[in-house]
Amino acid sequence: MTTRFSLTELAEMFGQPVTAVREAVEQLSRRGELSAESFLFGQRSWRIAPSDTRKIKNHLNVAQRNPNLNLGVGSMEPRPTRRKQIRKIMPGESLDS
Repeated sequence: MTTRFSLTELAEMFGQPVTAVREAVEQLSRRGELSAESFLFGQRSWRIAPSDTRKIKNHLNVAQRNPNLNLGVGSMEPRPTRRKQIRKIMPGESLDS
């Protein structure tokens, strides 16, 4: 089972207020930048995967360095979901089909 962090734990790790961490998580979620392992539990409780902590920390650092920068909704296009298609070629089958 993967360890997940709460917003309070992330705020303590980063030395930031919980409201700033919540704002960063919600903005990254709206833009589709969090992994599927991070999710909203209940109404307001987030469970954050360790792989997403770096993205959140970077977001907080950029917001802290540039307070006038709009990092909210609409500042970036949401990234489309990437799907890999793997085609298995059987022995004797040509690549042109």
